[in-house]
Amino acid sequence: MANDVMMVLLEATIASTLAILLVAALRVPLRRHLGAAAAHALWSCVPLACVAILLPARQAETQWALPLVAVVQPMPVTGAGEAVPFPSLSSWLPWLWCAGAIVMTIRLALQQRRFIRGLGELAHAAPGVLRATTCNGLPAAYGVLRPKVVVPADFHTRYDPEERDLVLCHERLHIRRGDLAGNLLAALLRSLFWFNPLMHLAARLHRLDQEFACDAAVIARHPRERRRYGEAMLKAHLAGTPLPVGCHWTYQHPLKERIAMLKHPLHSRSRRFAAATFVMLTVAGAGIAAWAAQPAAQTQAVHDFHYRIGATLEVDGERQDFALRDWPGRRVGFATTTQAGHAWRVELTIDPAQPGQVKLVGDIRVDDKPVSAPVLIGALDEQMRIEVTPPEGGSTFALSMMVSRHTGAPGPDAASVPKQPAPAYPEEAKALGRSGHVVLKLRVGPDGRVREAIVEESVPAGLFDAASLAAARRWTFDPPKEHGVPVEGWVRVPIQYDIDGGSGGDGAGASETDSRTAWSTLDPAKLTSLRSLECDEMRFEGDGAGPVICGQRLGTAP
Repeated sequence: MANDVMMVLLEATIASTLAILLVAALRVPLRRHLGAAAAHALWSCVPLACVAILLPARQAETQWALPLVAVVQPMPVTGAGEAVPFPSLSSWLPWLWCAGAIVMTIRLALQQRRFIRGLGELAHAAPGVLRATTCNGLPAAYGVLRPKVVVPADFHTRYDPEERDLVLCHERLHIRRGDLAGNLLAALLRSLFWFNPLMHLAARLHRLDQEFACDAAVIARHPRERRRYGEAMLKAHLAGTPLPVGCHWTYQHPLKERIAMLKHPLHSRSRRFAAATFVMLTVAGAGIAAWAAQPAAQTQAVHDFHYRIGATLEVDGERQDFALRDWPGRRVGFATTTQAGHAWRVELTIDPAQPGQVKLVGDIRVDDKPVSAPVLIGALDEQMRIEVTPPEGGSTFALSMMVSRHTGAPGPDAASVPKQPAPAYPEEAKALGRSGHVVLKLRVGPDGRVREAIVEESVPAGLFDAASLAAARRWTFDPPKEHGVPVEGWVRVPIQYDIDGGSGGDGAGASETDSRTAWSTLDPAKLTSLRSLECDEMRFEGDGAGPVICGQRLGTAP
């Protein structure tokens, strides 16, 4: 659960950071050409990008099975005498984030309380308007559920009647425009993303654009009072105490820029329409981009079991074996291209039917044209077969499948990228007719590549070491993971070399021709995710989770 929260937080941090950078780049030219209100409205990209991350991710596309090879999960091991590591930093991250969020929330709450307590005793001045006994930071507006305007103690002596009307109009517009709720949301984001300095910068820039937009709204209502409104700004009392959830005057207020903005002409209706259209498209695009950037969700229904699908695909005499494991209801696919250049694709959804049965719903295409949509109901652990010939003739497609049910989540199986070399049988061992085995210890990096290879055991000593190490350095593994993040880890890989054929040395693997075959045995139960084998002959024991026996022909027997 904690890992899921941290993953969502990481995705939201990336999305909000990109949104902040986008708004920061557009706010000044947008304010200059389309108005201050458009620049202020653009800040809605930031919270929307965070919300988009919380929406259900798009469903993963069809899982395509690739030719059958040996694939198993990595198994990090600790060698004898190695020190047990301390808990990783990732295990402390959720607690660190919670502590920082709490501290930031308390800090903002204390700032809010300090400002309100600094107003002193409040007296009723007008409907919705209170008069403070102090002046710093006033006039101001605060309160989300019951918003109020607070004016300084010398409000009636400092401002003339026209200026008072303009000041109250400014603060009431803050309330009417929802600026107080926007500042509350900004404070919440600062607490959640306290570790991101760009979020704190964004909160400050948002406040500036908020004031610019409110000034523009006041001038739109009182276009002939620009000079008087500027004079009222200069009479405001500045304060150094922040007001996180509210609108007030601080020492950071850009009075020079705000007064300069008063000289800008009012925008026409067409310019305001263009501004609204641009902002809506940009905000919607940012939200959709943040949502679409999420990794596709894997459909894991309420089932506590999965299916293993073993399949043989035959097209015009060409045969390929496939296998994969997946949840019920997930869409899986098999594909191949014939030597004649015809691309065959079949997509299947497998669901439970009657006890001991499954229902397969498929879609078969050749060269991206639909040729069949079969619906099959078959028994578990029994072969089912689909044969299709296009109406115009040509290639014949046959798919034989056997579905078995297994408890728990689907683990890795034999679906991966082919053409990664197996250990070659050494020429010296061939000449001597010797068998043996090697145990390798490999250090696998987060990218899945072998960083270091060590021979832990070799029988006979040194005979098979070079061939084993040469092959291992070209292997690619699925790296170990901690909290869903790839990390470096050690794995042990046992390799068995048998000159007589078969894993037991009884000649069971001898070729049916007159050629001799050397057999290398790789045990997936102890192996980490070897991607493929280049073998003249290959056999799999059990349901694909047993040893993979790779045969390489040595030549004609005497």
